Amino acid sequence: MDEDELLTLFHSPQFDPNVYASSVFGVRKASEVLRLVNEKILSLDASIYQHVASHHKELLKRAKDIDQLHDVLQTTESKITNLSQSLTKLKHKVAAPYIALHTQIEQFRRLQRSCDLLRKISRAALLTKRIQSRLTDLSKSSAYVNELEQLFSSVDWEGIHTLESYKRSIEQSREDMISQAWNLIDTSHELAGQVQLGLGLQVFSKPLRALVVSILFWVNCQPYVDNELNDFVPTFHSVKVFHNLGMLPSVVCQLVERWQTEFDSILASAVDVDRLTQRVRSRQAGSPGGPVAAGPGRASLPNVGSQAAAFYVAIWTSLDGIMDKLERLTYHCRLLGVTLLKKRESSVNCSTIVRLSESTEPHPSLAELLLHDLVINWHGPDKVALRNTIVLLFASTNVETLQFKSPETLSDEDHMVPCERIAELEAQLRVNKGFLGWAAGRLSERLLKISEQSPQVKEALDCEYPKLLKLVIDLGRRVRQTQLHGSWNDSSCPTVGVFGADVVPACLLEAVKPFETAYLSKSLSRLFDQVSMAFSTSHSSVGLDAQELDGIVQSAGNELAYATVHYDLLCKVSRNISKVVALFATKVESLVAVGPDANQVMNPQTISQQNNINLINLLCSFGTQLGWTCTRRLRNLPVMQSARSEHGSSPLEAIFATLETRLNSMCISIFQPLLQSISDVIEELMSTMHGEDFACCQDEDVKPSCSLYMKQLQASASICFFSIALRQDFVSRARKQYLSGLSLPPSTDRAPSSVPKAGCFSCGDVALQSSVLPYMTRWIDMFLNNISLVRPVSEVGRIRLAADCVEFELAVSPLLSSATEGALVSFAPEACMKLRAFRPVLLADSDQILRAYMQQKTEPTLDIIQLPPSLVCQHLFSRAPDEIRSPHDTAGWSTTRYISWVLARSDESERLTFLRNGLAAYAHEVQIRQQRQYPAMYLVLRDFLQHFANQPLKADVIRKSDGLALQPPEIACT
Repeated sequence: MDEDELLTLFHSPQFDPNVYASSVFGVRKASEVLRLVNEKILSLDASIYQHVASHHKELLKRAKDIDQLHDVLQTTESKITNLSQSLTKLKHKVAAPYIALHTQIEQFRRLQRSCDLLRKISRAALLTKRIQSRLTDLSKSSAYVNELEQLFSSVDWEGIHTLESYKRSIEQSREDMISQAWNLIDTSHELAGQVQLGLGLQVFSKPLRALVVSILFWVNCQPYVDNELNDFVPTFHSVKVFHNLGMLPSVVCQLVERWQTEFDSILASAVDVDRLTQRVRSRQAGSPGGPVAAGPGRASLPNVGSQAAAFYVAIWTSLDGIMDKLERLTYHCRLLGVTLLKKRESSVNCSTIVRLSESTEPHPSLAELLLHDLVINWHGPDKVALRNTIVLLFASTNVETLQFKSPETLSDEDHMVPCERIAELEAQLRVNKGFLGWAAGRLSERLLKISEQSPQVKEALDCEYPKLLKLVIDLGRRVRQTQLHGSWNDSSCPTVGVFGADVVPACLLEAVKPFETAYLSKSLSRLFDQVSMAFSTSHSSVGLDAQELDGIVQSAGNELAYATVHYDLLCKVSRNISKVVALFATKVESLVAVGPDANQVMNPQTISQQNNINLINLLCSFGTQLGWTCTRRLRNLPVMQSARSEHGSSPLEAIFATLETRLNSMCISIFQPLLQSISDVIEELMSTMHGEDFACCQDEDVKPSCSLYMKQLQASASICFFSIALRQDFVSRARKQYLSGLSLPPSTDRAPSSVPKAGCFSCGDVALQSSVLPYMTRWIDMFLNNISLVRPVSEVGRIRLAADCVEFELAVSPLLSSATEGALVSFAPEACMKLRAFRPVLLADSDQILRAYMQQKTEPTLDIIQLPPSLVCQHLFSRAPDEIRSPHDTAGWSTTRYISWVLARSDESERLTFLRNGLAAYAHEVQIRQQRQYPAMYLVLRDFLQHFANQPLKADVIRKSDGLALQPPEIACT
């Protein structure tokens, strides 16, 4: 064992000398062990001596401090001993006075208790006499009973014979008052008066301790007005009875539960299939010649015929009775809520209870007392029912907005209303729909359940949904118009109401919402079936006859008339009408004839063409009748005045929009193939003018008012397809032969413009005008481009072309409606003015034309504003010598291709660029030939094009290069 282990062993807390000696002498010699121990002792002595020597001053200081502490402790001990002796002497001095004072205080306490008991007995005797003398005044008697109960609750009255007799008398009086209070409440419901109700409720209530908390309820509604209660003056006495007896919360819960139970009972019995069937059979059995009531084993459901009709009458009679009962119960609930809001507690210790308004009234209302009790005593088995009842009650009186504020002076947390309770109560009040909402939910559940059980009830509710909707709307209107008429002058009391002037309660609409989808589906099916049946069974060659068409229109009008009970339903039914219009258009589309027989213009009119004309007349007749019927059914109805901003368009606007988009487009699509064939013939005829000679001088046999090609066309009108006369033969024959069967508008409907602004075409002739308008504009543009490209042309040729302009205007007049009196200017004013404006240009000199454009003013004989510059420039090219070729000839295009390109381009600058490129190509050829002089017509063309190159036509035209490119993309395209 080394020295460190030896020291550790001696230092260990478990060191035992005997154990050590036994262990050491067993393995070593005694002399060696003694030597080691002596050496360690000497070493420790030396270490201690050295430590004391090095810390001598510090050890002396500590020893001195210990001596001083010992002296202080001795001094303190002596003082404590002296103080204990003094206290013992003082105790002996005050013992006798304390015993005497304690005895006197105990005597005084007993005297005070006896005096208080005697005062309470005296007060109880006085109150008992007052109760017996004022049995008819329930308000004051109930207050006395409440005070007596408080007295007895603070007194140990058992064993005192006088108080026991008073207690028995109080209990009997309390029972009598409760009975009378319930009678008052029942009477108030029958008479719809707050006098009895207020008195009865106050009997069951009691004052509460003050809590300095202000809860501000801001009510944004109106009070009710009942025209039958004009002599009613609210005194608010009936609530005092239950209030004073401390039973107000439970009584309020019982009343609301009673009304809910009563409504459930009435609802269950009113829509019960067995009871309805039994009622119908009993009525029929009681009538003369009525059937015998069903016996055991017979069917309990209604039969077809008169019994089924009577069953439906019984259903709606029961539903009407449910609505009347719901109106009365809702009125009772709201009467109760308003009474609680208006009746104030006059006790002085209730001046700062929970408040329902910003009023500074010193006395709170009974509603405030209920809320105070609810918020303070939040938890409890009966508090949940009370909370639900209060929320339902105040939601019925439409406490719409709540703002809760706590006074800043309160600091005691025990007197603070928990914020989370207030927030929860506020949230419940905001989402609750009141008694009317609860009843509407129960009604919806019951109707859905009974409709699933009885197909007859389901059919009645689904097929006659507007009648059900009218019942709930009338209920909402009656509830809204029924007011709690009173004459209170308390301006601080909040007014209470339920709904706006024209708003149907959403809860009532939601209650019948499940039946709306079925009704709309059945309504659409009825309309679809009638349209499909009419087209499938019609013997007419055009799909429908007048009687079948009138049946469809009248059915659609009837559906709209049924839906006028509510604007939302009317909008949805109008969408069904729009779907029927779309179906009608689809059915007609399936009957439209297509192919060569429907498009030909060579032979007489085919059956396919006649059928298409009849289909157009059918579409116009259907659209006109439907639009007129819908307008007549909905015009000036009150429901149309209730349109709200969330509806994008009115029902009439939606129907007319569908008529315009579906029927008008269908008419135009039927006309389009035939008009396209007519257009092809007219365009082909116009292209033949380029084969005429307009450069020769005037011949005696040729009149200057008519071109030779027109005379040739008129002469060979019956030879071939392309030789039909343009003026009198083809256009007139096409109008009389292929378009003569179109219906005409009534004389009263004919206006200067036959194209309607909205709705369906009034007749087939109007549809033709709308369809032919784009073709007429194209024909005029094509004619102007053709005559502007005729070259060579002399002055006499230009005169003939000017005459052709007049002839062309007369040639297309047979296609115009009689409403426009055959005048092209009334039908297509812009295109006609362009045609008439180009005629003076044909007769004017080139310098005169250029001067009119350069000076930016119209010459007396030229109307250049109506003409596009490219058209005039094309005509100037036709006046140029042969060496200045037309731009389309330079590009290698034919006249037909160039005219098609021009008509497809609406950008005038693009057309002028093409013409400018053609003139630039001629200038390049002149430079190659090194020609010294340009023709005079070149200078006119150059100045004309340069004028429009420096001055853009429109601000939105894309700017192009002013230089004359030699090979632009247009010319390079051959």
